[in-house]
Amino acid sequence: MIRAARSRLHYGWVVFVLSLSNLTVEGGTKNSEAIYFHALRDAFGRSATYTSAVFATAGLIGALSAPLLGMLLDRWGARVLFPLAGLTILFAWWASSYATDLWQMFIFYGIFAGIGHTAISSFSMTATLAPWFPQTRGRTLGLADSGNPIGAAIFAPLAGFLMGEVGWRWSYRIYGVIFAALIALPNGLLQRRAPESRSNPDFVPPPEPEVEAISTETTGADAPATPSPRRHPPALGNSVRDLAMWLLVLTRITGSVGVQLIRVHLVSFFVLAGYTTQSAANTIGAVGLVSLFARPLVGLATDKWGRESVYTVGMSIAAGSVLFVVFFGDGTSFWPLAVYVLFAGLSDGISGLIVGAKAADLFPSESLGTAMGFVEMGRGAAILLGPIIGGIMFDLQGDYVQAFIISAAFTFASVCAMWATDFVGRRRRVAPPAVS
Repeated sequence: MIRAARSRLHYGWVVFVLSLSNLTVEGGTKNSEAIYFHALRDAFGRSATYTSAVFATAGLIGALSAPLLGMLLDRWGARVLFPLAGLTILFAWWASSYATDLWQMFIFYGIFAGIGHTAISSFSMTATLAPWFPQTRGRTLGLADSGNPIGAAIFAPLAGFLMGEVGWRWSYRIYGVIFAALIALPNGLLQRRAPESRSNPDFVPPPEPEVEAISTETTGADAPATPSPRRHPPALGNSVRDLAMWLLVLTRITGSVGVQLIRVHLVSFFVLAGYTTQSAANTIGAVGLVSLFARPLVGLATDKWGRESVYTVGMSIAAGSVLFVVFFGDGTSFWPLAVYVLFAGLSDGISGLIVGAKAADLFPSESLGTAMGFVEMGRGAAILLGPIIGGIMFDLQGDYVQAFIISAAFTFASVCAMWATDFVGRRRRVAPPAVS
């Protein structure tokens, strides 16, 4: 009986738990940065711009390293890459805790931690988890993506507590050990590649790109059939020449710029609208709570009604949530904030979730890491561009109205790029194979 139960156990659920844990770490690292920012600024006596550049550098390094990390994921597998990422994070956080000047943080945190964090982020989760659930990948990715708000809920308050008790240096050391333990050991022991064999009844290979048929000449009718070669990760050039991948990158860049343009400036925006800083912080926290439950529902909706349709509705809600407060927030009424929490919570994080699910629809598992690495590069570029555009618009206009209108324009461009991706993907699937 036990053997029969184990034979029916889908090992993809083990990979799901590992993915959820990895994204919990990613959510913890990203959402703790705002707390560490103030401690670093006070400790080293540098300006806010110079101090924040440490975290911006981590985003830039993540964008530049993501394609390479994606290729290494395809070639080495998550069982090798993820433990290395955990050890890199351990080194980066411990080395950062011994920094005597802020420039050292650019090296230890900006470069090493940036690479480690990117290696276990949502793009690698998509590449490792999606092939295990080809028929329900949307809802599964949505469930795993709940790790981000879970990490924010756990590690952001813990960072504040630790800094008050033991200081930021020991807090960095403790976090380095926790993150490495959550990533390196479990993934090293339990991580597996999704099987390609048809003997696994739960696995259905995703559609693969068309390749040219190669004609072979035989010397006689009784010549033995040539065995199918073992599939290897495709060359980088194949991914670079794929129009569908670059349209996904464009979708991710434009969608992420629209989000990042708003996110960094949200507190200032709410204060300008007349609300208190505490009200703004509570509102942002409530958005994360709604997102925790909304992301799995969004993933389920993409499986049922299609990636493009749900993306269009979700990104429209995201753009409309802030514009709603722009026109109806009066600084005293609570109901505009409640509407914002509902709308923003329902749409929070859906860009990466749906783009990842779409990539898994279009690319085979052995090249999905490479494709998602380039998509993640687009997100990293947006982390740099979005806040800068928002800041420039505020300096020119004195408010965020024009900035949020531009955000809505980027969101619309992202929706168009997503539909273009689907169009190209459909043509690729129905194109007749080349003949010699």
